[in-house]
Amino acid sequence: MQYAILSDIHSNIEALEAVVAELRNREISKVLCLGDTVGYGANPNECCNLVREISECAILGNHDAGSIGLTNLSHFHSLAKEVCVWTSKTLTTENISWLKSLPFQTNYENSLLSHSAPSKPERWHYVSSMNDAINEFPICGHICFVGHTHVPVTFVKIDSKYKIITNPKFSINPDYNYIINPGSVGQPRDRNSNSSFAIYDSEIGEIETIRISYDIDAAQKKIINAGLPKSLAERLSSGT
Repeated sequence: MQYAILSDIHSNIEALEAVVAELRNREISKVLCLGDTVGYGANPNECCNLVREISECAILGNHDAGSIGLTNLSHFHSLAKEVCVWTSKTLTTENISWLKSLPFQTNYENSLLSHSAPSKPERWHYVSSMNDAINEFPICGHICFVGHTHVPVTFVKIDSKYKIITNPKFSINPDYNYIINPGSVGQPRDRNSNSSFAIYDSEIGEIETIRISYDIDAAQKKIINAGLPKSLAERLSSGT
């Protein structure tokens, strides 16, 4: 079975629609969403509606939680806080209810899904370094998918040794442990502006990170027209 792993969509409907079109071309119907459906971008309702339509399973991200009053905004930087407040006023009642129904993390088949560091998902810590990953491996099981950093990377535990995989495609060893970040659909931060997501083929044990382009200009114009900070539009071009 093939699964698409999406994370950090951030209200970027142009990016999400491009990814969904690619999934349909590949005839992949199972979608898992690792959170932050909203935040930063100008189309929170459209993104919520589409994720609700396509996802087999979805979890809560920190911007989702910040936009519906489930986490303290004092820990957010000023731009993120401003957009969370805007998003909270923009979301429909139906989408607020949906976001409030999402768990911080969940198990799906043989994988753990968590937006942030899985040991304390409500604290919103990052898994951005090998040291972070080493601290998380004890509770992650065979495969753990995480988001939050907007950077695609895989950390691997091999007995008592560790390594990082940056290759976009690799095979899963049943004896190893993996923490896999598929990158960001709506706001990549690895200096590549293309949307990032992963496809997991559980039958052959293979993971592939996919990068596709989308209409960045349209997404930027919507951010500016919504009265959101211009810098949030500009960063989409640079992938930072």
